[in-house]
Amino acid sequence: MGNAAKSPYELASEAAARLGIALAASELATLASDHDMGDAEVGALAVTFDYLAEKRRQASIETLLRLSRLPRREPKTFDGFDFSRIQGRDASALAKLPALADLYAHRNVAFIGPGGIGKTHLAQAYGRECCMRGLKTYYVKASELRDRFQRATERGSASRVVATLVKPTCLIVDEVGRCTFDRACTDLFFD
Repeated sequence: MGNAAKSPYELASEAAARLGIALAASELATLASDHDMGDAEVGALAVTFDYLAEKRRQASIETLLRLSRLPRREPKTFDGFDFSRIQGRDASALAKLPALADLYAHRNVAFIGPGGIGKTHLAQAYGRECCMRGLKTYYVKASELRDRFQRATERGSASRVVATLVKPTCLIVDEVGRCTFDRACTDLFFD
């Protein structure tokens, strides 16, 4: 059923629900009747509720992007990546990355290859897409993660540091191949 067939009360009720407000169409109709509101006024409520819901969604995305630690200046996106450069068996898998199917399937994704082929770009674009869909994301370079693990191990707070890495839906560890982990840090990461 499209929006054309819905009453202004149903449209306003659905828009209110996107804000987390339980306002049944019948309740809204009673309110409109009690206050001599016509279809135009109820329609204006629906537009206002939609506007506020979108404003809340954008604020949430902005917060997720800020907390993700993804670079904010010149953000990497899938639109900015030239997928035609990728050849071979991995080309079709990489082209499907924007759908985030592996994330929703609870599978890990690893970008492996020589420097300069776009691994970091794809990782950051993946994280940005997660944020755009309302998913908590965290981006960290492997050397920074190693240093954090080492400091936490020295202080005896390793379990707390590891617990913070479990919270995001999407954890991106970049430049793994450029970093050496000692045995204790490796155990923390893979345990």
